[in-house]
Amino acid sequence: MSKENSYPDNFIRYIGTGGGRFSMIRQQRGTGGIWIGCRGLSGIIDPGPGSLAHICAANPTLLSDELDFVMLTHKHVDHSTDANVLIECMTQGGFEKKGTIIAPSDALFGDDRVIMKYSQRRAERIHIPRDGSVIDIGNGLAAEAVEHLHHGVECYGYIFRAPGVPEWGMISDSRMLPSFAQRYKNCEFISMNVTFPDRKKHLDHISIEEAKELLSQLNAKNAVFTHLGAMMTSPEGRHFLEDLDTERTDVTAARDGMVVDLETHEISFCGENFPASAPWQR
Repeated sequence: MSKENSYPDNFIRYIGTGGGRFSMIRQQRGTGGIWIGCRGLSGIIDPGPGSLAHICAANPTLLSDELDFVMLTHKHVDHSTDANVLIECMTQGGFEKKGTIIAPSDALFGDDRVIMKYSQRRAERIHIPRDGSVIDIGNGLAAEAVEHLHHGVECYGYIFRAPGVPEWGMISDSRMLPSFAQRYKNCEFISMNVTFPDRKKHLDHISIEEAKELLSQLNAKNAVFTHLGAMMTSPEGRHFLEDLDTERTDVTAARDGMVVDLETHEISFCGENFPASAPWQR
């Protein structure tokens, strides 16, 4: 980080890096999503169980009542349980009509909506993504939606663009799709949800094997694998998170509380650098 006890000007912080139902149930890793600080805006992506508690306990400080946007890639519980409380924070307890909600339509409407009507009414803006649509978040920060395929729900990843910040992407839970190689090709940094070590043909999740194959087709200089399944975060499975680099890309396994500078891609943790050879150690 540029200064002790502070964040870079443009950064993401991994609030929680656990993925899948068993990791969520056991809380081997947190499931609080990703915080974005970019162009003077603050946002949270996929605030799952414990997100608000982890945000309030963060060092350096993150301020939930200064959120400008809440984004869901999809409505599954490990990605959405804290969405309403963080919208409450964003809108100053519901007393100020403020901020932006970005979420698929099935997270907002219907019997199985996960964002309540009450919360929706409190936000100043609501954006519903469509494949290829570009959402103007504000202050020059924009997000292009990339359609995913994930177990019967609407799901989107994003390509983020902002002046002075290298293009970067987020791949959420999804079956690996041929379109990803073209859509994410210009991203210099990619955050990827990688849940298993080996491909699972019957599951809509990306494996380490598939992620490395995709990176071989992209131009990313750096990548982080997050949303890690219980198999890989257990003491017996941590070897899966070693030696992840590809010929083109430096790859790091995410750790709860990890910070990535979106301009330099430097990785930090609570103001201190940590060895890339052991990023999973708690």
